[in-house]
Amino acid sequence: MKRPAIVLASVIFLAGCADIFYQPQRAKQWPDLGVHIAVISVPTEDGASVRRDFVIRSIRAESPAAFGKLQPGDVLIALDDQLIDSVSTAVRIMQGKSRFDTLLVTVERARETRQILISLANAEMRSDI
Repeated sequence: MKRPAIVLASVIFLAGCADIFYQPQRAKQWPDLGVHIAVISVPTEDGASVRRDFVIRSIRAESPAAFGKLQPGDVLIALDDQLIDSVSTAVRIMQGKSRFDTLLVTVERARETRQILISLANAEMRSDI
């Protein structure tokens, strides 16, 4: 009788420790730029195809994006000179950053392309999308 109780207690204890030892996504954190993006499909001028624009919908107050003067309505073109063709591309670039880095953000605003260097020093850290 003692042996099954000991085995059961060990299994319960070890199952409770699983989160401590196995944290694949929580282990890596990256700085949050502080933007919410909408993906918008836009027909090209000739109407032959559709492109996807990554439009900044909103900016969190006191975030790197706010301090860097990004604005709602800016179209995100590139991060660190890497063209943004999907949300996963943007996430991958940010996952390679640390809180002590800077980020070169290229946006289109009022039909002009602008490059803005943003410090990530005050960024909140995140581990999910």
